[in-house]
Formats: sequence, C-alpha cells, structure tokens
Amino acid sequence: MSKLSPLSDSEKVFVEALAGAFGGLAGAVAFYPLDTIKTRIQAAVDVEGQRRKTWTDVFNDLVENEGPWALFAGVGAKGAHSMASSFLYFLAFSSLRRRVEAHSGKKIGVAANLAIAMLAGCCNVLVTEPLDTLSTRRQICGADDDGETSGSSSRMSFFGGGAKRHGAGENGKGAVLAPPKTFADLVASAVDRVALAASEWGRLYSGVGASLLLTVNPAIQYTCFEQARRRVIGGLQRRAARKNGGAGAKKIAELSVSDAFVLGAASKAVATFITYPLVRAKVLAKAPERKDASGKRREHLRKEKSAPRAESFRGKSLPAVMRGVVETEGAAGLYKGLQAQLLKTVLAAAFSLTVKEKSFRTAMLVVLLMNRL
Repeated sequence: MSKLSPLSDSEKVFVEALAGAFGGLAGAVAFYPLDTIKTRIQAAVDVEGQRRKTWTDVFNDLVENEGPWALFAGVGAKGAHSMASSFLYFLAFSSLRRRVEAHSGKKIGVAANLAIAMLAGCCNVLVTEPLDTLSTRRQICGADDDGETSGSSSRMSFFGGGAKRHGAGENGKGAVLAPPKTFADLVASAVDRVALAASEWGRLYSGVGASLLLTVNPAIQYTCFEQARRRVIGGLQRRAARKNGGAGAKKIAELSVSDAFVLGAASKAVATFITYPLVRAKVLAKAPERKDASGKRREHLRKEKSAPRAESFRGKSLPAVMRGVVETEGAAGLYKGLQAQLLKTVLAAAFSLTVKEKSFRTAMLVVLLMNRL
C-alpha cells in the first residue's frame, strides 16, 4: 500500500474495501464444495450415541444421491454474499478505524480494534443476512430442490377472505391469490401481498441473532491478523534495516504470500474454535423444509424421515436451538462438524486474506481509473 499516496483518505478506505471484496469472493468460490459439505454436516441431527458421518461420508452420499452439481448449489448467492459482506465489512472497519486514529492521534490498541471490528460486523450482517440464508438453504436442499415447501405462500388474508385463494387445501398450502374483483378485494389483496412479502423477508433473517453474536468471529480473526501483521512487518522492516546498516532500507508495505496465508489460517482457527457453537445453531435455525423430489433423491429423503430433522429447529431462538441440540445429541453436538468447519473456513480465510493482501494495487488502479472517468 506504499503507492496509495495519490489517493485521499476516503479513496484509501474504498481501496481497502474493494481488495477485501476480491478476497471474499475468491475464498467463497474456491472452497465452495467444502462449504456445502460442512453445512450438510451441521444441518444433520443425530441421536446421542449414534455414529456420525464424516465429511468424506457426506461427500460420497451427496454425489451418489444428488449428483456432483449439488456441491455447487447456491454458489451464486454465496459468492454475492461473500463479496458484499467483505466489501461492507472492510469499508466500515477501515472508515471507523481511520476516524478513531485521526481523533486520538495514535494507532488504536487491541480492545479498540476488537470493538470497531464487531461494530463493522453488525452493520454488515444487517445488510447481507438474506443472502446468507438463501445460500444456506440451497446447500441443505441441494441442486434439485427449491428448499421450501409451498407453505411460504399459505398465509391467510388479513381480511378473512377478501383476497381468497384458489386451490387451497385445508392448511392453505398450494394456494394462490385470487384476482381481485371489487375495490375491497383489491385492498385486501394488496395488504395480503405486503404481509406475504414481509413474512418472507422475516424468514430470510432467520438466525440473525446468532449472526450478530458471530460478529465476534471476524472481529477476533481480523484483530489477531492485524496485530500479527504489524508485528511481522515491523520485524521484517527491522531486519532489512540491519542488513543495510540502518539506512536506505526499503519500506515493507505488505506481507509475502506465505506469511499472509499462515497468519490468516492461524487467526481464523482461533476465532472458529471459540465461536463454533453459535455457527452450528445458526445453520439449524436457517434450515428449510425439504420436499421429496424424484428418483434417488426421494429414496434418500425417505430413509431420513425416522431420524430427527433439522427443520424442527427452524425459526427457534438461539438458546432454544442450543438447548435442543444438547438434549438430542449431547453437549458434544454443539461442536459437531467442527473438523469440516475448520478445514473449510481456515483454508478459505487464509486464501481470502492472501488475495486481499495482493489485490491492493489492483483495487488502487480501479479507483484511479474511476477518478479519471
């Protein structure tokens, strides 16, 4: 970042956010099959004492029953979520950090860095949570399922029949809003559609409580990474100064690929282990209702019907989900899938931070080109 001098402070913040977005997108897409496998493991509910499937078992079952493309179900939503999430997070984090440092006149400490990272994470979650929910549902349901039953369109009209539904069963499933015939029907239909849209948006924010609490995860990760990064760069700078006799040493502005990868992996591993029970609870809270499809998929789902289903936790509060997991699977169930989570998140985070570290010049060129247009 030594060549960012032609840019203003606001443009430097934008460069930081843009580089973070490049890194987030690269990490999400590169390791997406692993992400799908770990989500399937987290969404599976077992009875305490029952043998749990490894990530290789889940991979084999998924490919055999649903096909290899199921590994990439929801990759579009995940890519959009990761890019938007990383951009917003680094934009908020860099802006807040620069303001605080400008006000105090010195570099912020670990505590302030952690608080700023959590605040930036909360802003990010409130904007991007629907994309996270969509990608999680697609990962659980697979490539041959839309992830939801027709129950999402089964809400009854607020006016008790002003906007009636055709084809509705006893529970209203499969119902479609009837065309309004009178002005009262038109008003009822409009209100009904607004209610349905609000309900759907509410469902897209399932598990938002866990997501807000999980802002401590990237906060821990990026705080550990930034502190370690400063120490490593400082050490490299001092070593270079000693080699040159204390004069004329070139300023080091970024980590090497290997250093960035190792620091990114270590920081993410620490954050993931601390916050994993919240990760498992969030996935279960977002679990969709799965429909029987055709062929092998139907047989696969039929075998699961006697076992506990993830959708039994759907829409429950965070304490209720965690309590249900402990009652069903034991305390160890809170850490079910930790191995797959560490494998995916550590590799993806290290790769993302490496791409981010090496994307500053590209992001700076983009900003400079935009300034000339």
